[in-house]
Amino acid sequence: MTIQEAYGELGGNYEEMSYRINEKLLPRLISMLLKDSNYTDICTALEHCDYEGAYRGAHTLKGIALNLGLTPLAEKAGALTETLRDREENINIGPAFSEFKQEYENMAAVFSQLPVLSGGNA
Repeated sequence: MTIQEAYGELGGNYEEMSYRINEKLLPRLISMLLKDSNYTDICTALEHCDYEGAYRGAHTLKGIALNLGLTPLAEKAGALTETLRDREENINIGPAFSEFKQEYENMAAVFSQLPVLSGGNA
């Protein structure tokens, strides 16, 4: 699977992203995204009812996803960010987090299959 095929599978906007970001940097940026701690920070923050911390993590991941052209992930992170905007518990956090988590884990699974991230060729 190539990076472009992975973007297609994820519903990302490869053309827009490759216009803004040098394609040679993509494997490194994707690898950095997979190692980024914001996802685990959000999970931990929500477990501890730290809505401020969860908000910061979701907002950060929304920006990263937008910059990388990962539109579906950015949308789910944005929806989670909005449910956390007041930084207090509400009934919408659980469903928004569930959708975000599913999208994030799908992105991680697809990108983890890329040979270029494990030393192969894209």
